[in-house]
Amino acid sequence: MRFSQFTLPALLSGVALFSLPTMAQQYQFNYSKLYSQMKNNVKEGHPEVKVAFFFQDQSNGSICKIDKAWMEKDKHYEEFVIPSSQELIVPLDNNLRQVGPIVYVDTEKGKTCDFSMVVMTKHPLSGHVSYQKIAALLPQMDKMLDDLGGMFSSWFSPEVIGLTLEFSDLQDGEILSAAGSVFPIKQGKAQIKLEDLSSQDSLILPKETFRVLPLLNKSSKS
Repeated sequence: MRFSQFTLPALLSGVALFSLPTMAQQYQFNYSKLYSQMKNNVKEGHPEVKVAFFFQDQSNGSICKIDKAWMEKDKHYEEFVIPSSQELIVPLDNNLRQVGPIVYVDTEKGKTCDFSMVVMTKHPLSGHVSYQKIAALLPQMDKMLDDLGGMFSSWFSPEVIGLTLEFSDLQDGEILSAAGSVFPIKQGKAQIKLEDLSSQDSLILPKETFRVLPLLNKSSKS
């Protein structure tokens, strides 16, 4: 079975989670476990799509703040820069995989956060987004999900039929298309099926997206 978002237990066995005295959470990852997923970002077939790591609030799915993230091995230490999106960006390096450092992540205090791996576009969408742009992203997301799922995943896993657009600081609203269609934004998310747009149509976004994720068909591929 294939998912557009992956949870911690299914993909990263051997990950340790600790509750700190300040009520923050600290995660420990084997670098090699993260590397095995990140290496898909340099494969061919999905130049505009990537695998990305986040932490999400267990209670409502919102993105948790990363207070600090770093890796250690013996006397070596390197702290990561965390962008405003709160994506956990880890260097992709085969030498590091062989050395095997431990990656540590401290998430914000007072929240229970789950590790989340997602397939998403490398860059946000904004302004007018054409049918052709959306149509070009779908097979790339499909290919990335197949790469993550393994050799036979494409035989039985659902196909990507559209996009899930996520917005920050915009819980409810709507997206209009040039042809007059309306797509609701609920709890910061809007689902756009490619089949609901004509080849001459385009979306008019109210603001830049936070994340763009695949929308999957519930039925299996034939």
